[in-house]
Amino acid sequence: MTAGLLKPQPGLHQLIDDVGGRKIRSDKVRITWDGIVTDNLDWDPKHPQLELRARSERIGVKPTRVRPKVKFVTSVDPNSLNGKI
Repeated sequence: MTAGLLKPQPGLHQLIDDVGGRKIRSDKVRITWDGIVTDNLDWDPKHPQLELRARSERIGVKPTRVRPKVKFVTSVDPNSLNGKI
């Protein structure tokens, strides 16, 4: 029976577990990393992947081919079309 667990002791008080809704003594309380009050049965440490920081990448790929020079036609000679219009 749980009467021994909830027996009043000087200096201790009782809290309600946020996960299970049970009464727990203040000396058995653990607070999770996100502020949830719980006992040892429901307590989980903070996952290491939550603290992961990405490293910056150094992209050193050079262009693989040379771009051709752009040639613009500024005017068209009507005689050079030879009736192809």
